[in-house]
Amino acid sequence: ALSWVDRWTVGTYFHYLKEDSTTAYTDDYGTANANYAYETNSYSIFGQIAHEFSTQTRFIIGLRYEYHEVNQDSKTVEDTGFYNDTLTDVDSDKSSSLWGGKLTLEHDLTAAQMIFTSVARGYKAAGANGGIFRLAGDPLTYDEETLYNFEIGLHSDWFDSALISQVTAFYLYRDDPQLRDSEGSGGFFRYFTDNGDSAQHYGLEAEATWYISKNWTASVGIGLLETEDDDNDDLANAPTYTFNAQISYQAENGFFANLAAQGSDEYYESNNKDQRNERVRHSFVTFNGSIGYTYENWTFTAWGKNLFDEKYEKRVFYFDNFDGQGEARFENPADPQQFGVTANYRW
Repeated sequence: ALSWVDRWTVGTYFHYLKEDSTTAYTDDYGTANANYAYETNSYSIFGQIAHEFSTQTRFIIGLRYEYHEVNQDSKTVEDTGFYNDTLTDVDSDKSSSLWGGKLTLEHDLTAAQMIFTSVARGYKAAGANGGIFRLAGDPLTYDEETLYNFEIGLHSDWFDSALISQVTAFYLYRDDPQLRDSEGSGGFFRYFTDNGDSAQHYGLEAEATWYISKNWTASVGIGLLETEDDDNDDLANAPTYTFNAQISYQAENGFFANLAAQGSDEYYESNNKDQRNERVRHSFVTFNGSIGYTYENWTFTAWGKNLFDEKYEKRVFYFDNFDGQGEARFENPADPQQFGVTANYRW
């Protein structure tokens, strides 16, 4: 059986995190002070084997097992006025035994084109919603999510590898999906994760890189995505399209320059369906660029970000701030036009 394995990889992984924090919150309505502790452990083992049926056809199997546990503890120190008896004093514990895997088949159609397909089972570990201000009724924990992904794609080299492209179509089904939601207002506005029944994603990704000459390179990528939950509503943080493009120049004498663009369709900030049109981040297109010079260990760069000062939102909130206007939309704007100069030295 071992003779069937042409290549193999095996490994293990461990992660430990502990956070402790204290929050003192006071406004015109009262005081809410609390201590918060968060601790998580993850252990996993993974492996991959590959078999070559022929010089043109390869089969790859990957497996991963993980045990994950999380504990968080929120304790009220002081709650007065409006906030009296509103905070949640509770320990939240959750653990998961998880496994995932992937089967991939690759076949060389020609020396310059490869078709591939894969079937994968993935997961997201169960967890606990963090934060000091968790009110009664908030989901304290959420369950693990299982997902199944199906892909088929084509990788191509054109014109003696001067142009490299890849196109991938995919379908993703999620069981007990972990969805981000939001509740509250003012200083108590908060995000948390809760489980839905099911969700699905499907779409297309395409990318290409063109080595125009020894000094010039151009690349472009586009993603098309459709999503829906069990109520046939769009999921949050899932724009219908995204794209990026870049052109770069690198001279033998150390001079370099590049210009890049990226953009996104509008999408929902949260899966909260109350007044959902008020929770939309708008579409945007931004341009970044740089020009510089490398000399020995030094690199000097003049750069610009958001060159045309595109106005769009980094975050969107919708709640009652108790300022007399009722529920309203609040926006955290994205970074404006910026210019700078950077000098780096490498030992």
